[in-house]
Amino acid sequence: MIIKQIILFLLLLFIISFSWRVIFGLLVFMFKKDKFAMYVPSFDRHIKLMKNNLKLVRWKRLVDLWCGDGKAMRFFTKTFWLHCDGYELQRFPYLYGKLINYVLWYTKLKIYKQDFSQTNLKRYDYIYIYLLPIQMAAIEPRIFKNMNPNSIIISNSFQFVIHKPYKIIKDKKGKPSIFLYKKV
Repeated sequence: MIIKQIILFLLLLFIISFSWRVIFGLLVFMFKKDKFAMYVPSFDRHIKLMKNNLKLVRWKRLVDLWCGDGKAMRFFTKTFWLHCDGYELQRFPYLYGKLINYVLWYTKLKIYKQDFSQTNLKRYDYIYIYLLPIQMAAIEPRIFKNMNPNSIIISNSFQFVIHKPYKIIKDKKGKPSIFLYKKV
């Protein structure tokens, strides 16, 4: 009986310490001033919208900047047969994405745990972005300066500040959801 109580007490302590770590982690994330993107996978309704409206050329290359767990890349690989590379800085989404890709046998996509600024964006035919407006504004000059002139940027939910999209895809309610850009 005493052993059960000790085990339950230790389990309770573990849960309390874990929950405090989670709360502390969320607070630190909310108030930190670095350039990590928050991990939010693409919504299924946006994936469906892209599936129905995008006309991408098969066997081309796509890069996902701050790809999270690679959900969007798996969609692009499965639907359009694209070769995808993704860049993620946070540990959890990176490891989770690597695990899912390994279990589901996705061989045409790779996730790298590094900043995308070290890569050559001219290699890619498509650039996928799902970031908050403040992060998009920070990377906009670098992307448009270093991208291939024939590349298309696919932005999920948010627009760039300076450049205007050449095509806007709206959802069923008429809300602009997917923005397509070209280098001009």
